[in-house]
Amino acid sequence: MRGEIVYQVYGIHSMRTEDTFLDAFRTDLEARAYVEKLKTREMNGKNWANQYHDKGFVIREVIVDTDFEIPSLPKPRDKYVIKTVSKNTGTGEWPSAVVEVYRRVASQGLVKICTYERNYHLLQTFEPFRQGNRELALISRDYTRTAVLDLNSGDIIAEEPHRPSGGGFCPVGFYVPDWWDVNDGSIIPGSNYWSEDDEWPTGNFGFVWGCHWGDDSSWKVQYLDLSQVQQGIIDRQERFGYVELATYGFENPCLVPDMTMPEKSEPPSFIRLARENGVYRALFAVEMEFDLNSGKPKHWVQLTD
Repeated sequence: MRGEIVYQVYGIHSMRTEDTFLDAFRTDLEARAYVEKLKTREMNGKNWANQYHDKGFVIREVIVDTDFEIPSLPKPRDKYVIKTVSKNTGTGEWPSAVVEVYRRVASQGLVKICTYERNYHLLQTFEPFRQGNRELALISRDYTRTAVLDLNSGDIIAEEPHRPSGGGFCPVGFYVPDWWDVNDGSIIPGSNYWSEDDEWPTGNFGFVWGCHWGDDSSWKVQYLDLSQVQQGIIDRQERFGYVELATYGFENPCLVPDMTMPEKSEPPSFIRLARENGVYRALFAVEMEFDLNSGKPKHWVQLTD
């Protein structure tokens, strides 16, 4: 956070005109412990510090010049849990799901926040996330609509408009990348290695996978612009085309009420994100079906430059 002091460690060598930045720490004690560790480091049977930093090390105080603050742990996905009960509608249609939302509290166990109803099976349509200090969750009360739940008040703060009856894209699962899904915390604000790329993501976008009505043979993926949800707006975009997402192996901890709260759960392996020099990228694990004789894909056309 801007104005805080961090402690940068530099190595000094008699033959270098500039000192070598090594790492940055939040406390002077951490920095000193790191220096002591460096002094005992060996490489190829020789003392590494004497060889590459023969004049020792220096710790310098630096004032952080960014407003970004590394989010706390656990992630929202690990802090909340839901329980569901099937409800027969009595109309001859599919049953609804009554969803109870809880917060995991170490001293109290599960603390109930609210209840809502979804007019279909739950599937994986619950994904907690954060924007700044506010904790929210993507949910789907209607099988063709996405909504945002405030995890403090239990209120719905945004919801997609009604879709035409019998049509639309049906959410099956959600993913909002948390900062800890993309970063490991080894670089801190105030480090010489820190950049704007390290201040992303911030909970202003996500993904929904599901199917178009009547096309439930595989799950497609769409983009969710969440930058205006606190103003009541969700913008869903089909910007990736007909991509069949391979959604295997992911167990969202908030859908397992008996699970002990994870220290830091893994994000979905089938959606990976990267940002470099301000360029954002998403890598999807996808399903592709080929004609075994011709080698041609069923839906995809591979393009080459």
